[in-house]
Amino acid sequence: MKTKRIRLLRILDVVALLLVIATFSPIVIPPRVADPFLLGIPYTMWMAFIVSVLFVFLAYLVSLVNKEDNHAD
Repeated sequence: MKTKRIRLLRILDVVALLLVIATFSPIVIPPRVADPFLLGIPYTMWMAFIVSVLFVFLAYLVSLVNKEDNHAD
């Protein structure tokens, strides 16, 4: 069970690392481009919001994987 948890944590680490790399790539931050706009908000702002939501979701998954059954009561 412990090796499965460690393997899941490593996979989540790799996904987070790939997300960091993608954040600073032209996929999220296109060079010298302010268009297109969606609902009056630039593309880069939407992508930053999506990346933030993905990081929160990854943090939630890590908390589920690291949950322990030891309670103080």
